[in-house]
Amino acid sequence: MIRTLKAILEVRGMSGANRLMFYIRKLPVLGKLIPASVYSETTLKRTLSVIVHILKVLMAFVTKFAYLGIMIYLPVKFIGNDISLSLSVQYQLYLQMLLCISFLTAGVSSAVILEPKRDKYIFVKLMRLPAERYMRTTLTLRGISFLVTFIPAMLVFGSLLGAPLWHGAVLTLLLTFWRTACEALHLWVFDRYGMVIVKKTSWIWTAIGAGYLLAYLPLLPGYAVVESGMLFNLPVVLGVLVLGTLSAVYIARYKDYTNAVDAVTKIDDPLLDMGRMMKEARVKDVATQDQHYSAEQQNQEKFEGKSGYAYLNAIFFSRHRRLITSPIQRRLVIIGSLFAAALLTMLLSQSAFTKLTHYLITALPTFLIIMNYTSIGERLCKAMFYNCDLSLLRYGFYREQSAILSNFRIRLLRISLLNLIPAAAICLAVNLLLVLSAESWGAGDAVLFCVTIVALSLFFSVHHLFMYYIFQPYSTELNVKNPFFTIVNSVVLGVGFIAMQFKSEPGMFAVIVVLSAVVYMLAALIMVYRFSGRTFRVK
Repeated sequence: MIRTLKAILEVRGMSGANRLMFYIRKLPVLGKLIPASVYSETTLKRTLSVIVHILKVLMAFVTKFAYLGIMIYLPVKFIGNDISLSLSVQYQLYLQMLLCISFLTAGVSSAVILEPKRDKYIFVKLMRLPAERYMRTTLTLRGISFLVTFIPAMLVFGSLLGAPLWHGAVLTLLLTFWRTACEALHLWVFDRYGMVIVKKTSWIWTAIGAGYLLAYLPLLPGYAVVESGMLFNLPVVLGVLVLGTLSAVYIARYKDYTNAVDAVTKIDDPLLDMGRMMKEARVKDVATQDQHYSAEQQNQEKFEGKSGYAYLNAIFFSRHRRLITSPIQRRLVIIGSLFAAALLTMLLSQSAFTKLTHYLITALPTFLIIMNYTSIGERLCKAMFYNCDLSLLRYGFYREQSAILSNFRIRLLRISLLNLIPAAAICLAVNLLLVLSAESWGAGDAVLFCVTIVALSLFFSVHHLFMYYIFQPYSTELNVKNPFFTIVNSVVLGVGFIAMQFKSEPGMFAVIVVLSAVVYMLAALIMVYRFSGRTFRVK
């Protein structure tokens, strides 16, 4: 097993080193200093592979903290502070959510043993590594890493809710052994009935939906069914440990891993077929067919007086109006529905409406996250790439800096105007609710709120288009191929979540947001002007 593990880690490390060098060479300025011959430097690649493994380990710890913090801890704290729940009740809600999401839902939807993974195809199909050796080695590695990387996050968030440290350690053990039992169950179902449960997408999504509803709905009234005594008692702990141990023995002694790997690494099902299905789903989201063009959209008279790239973009936005108006309409419907629900709350429960409006006054940092998801910039960039730029970028004239800057300017103006529509709806809805409430809300407060929302709307308009032109992350199949695109987006989202933790005066927060937005937008425009001629291309 040690030799197999060493071989697997070496291949993964070298593959990661190649990808890292590839993307470093795509960076502005720095990339030009690195020649293509760097791929043949074995010593350098071994060093980079060590760095890649270290980054993967660190990322594993970070993702566990992010998962527990964002998905479970923060919702519990928000609700707990809002309705003044004691720390013990908050911990019970934390355990309840953890049981629903990590134990029950993930036990059904996350089966590593039968997941269609590229690693399996490479090692078992291409490198002819025996399926039994590959599966036993990777499952052992996965179990140990799952246990080790989950413990710190469990200890930290449990202690923040007043739980003793040993609770976090025991919870991690229970979760690890329970997930081992779930893996064995998936394998047994496949062995007995030939069924790969994770391929039954309707079942999986039903389980996910039910699990998350069970986790989050009881948060609203602060109703906790699960108590710490239900999990931290000797019969339950011993039962889960014994069940997990027996399951690990079953997994270790299973003889027909070749058949199990074949079932999830066939060329047409699901390795490549899954990719094809995902591609079709991504393309369907942004593609427009001829029957969607109305006579008015195809009327050439409306484009008279336009020329060059203004004419090109006018045709694009006209022909793809459905892709533009549909998400805007959905956002307006959601905003209107929430506004109507708030008015209904005012009629039925004045105390609940008072809590809601008080939260709106103090929740301005939350709109950092809301406005990110309100923006249609990312979806529109996908549509522009697939329906326009993918074809035209193959021509040299379209990759010239003057052409890129002209298109960028026209598109930025159009996206900004579109994003201002839901932003204006949010401003109107929130101000009306606060005017109808008993809160002190003057004209100055309303202007401050609206300026912040508009600044955030413009910020994300620039951000999504800037990310598209600088990183151009999409492949011809609309896969996101650039890790820096994901990293920068994650950083921006992370800043939003961090900002939600700070309580500051609305005026100070508005000034910070406006100044940050102006600085970021100027930096983005400068970078697009200087580097987009080299970065904006087909991959």
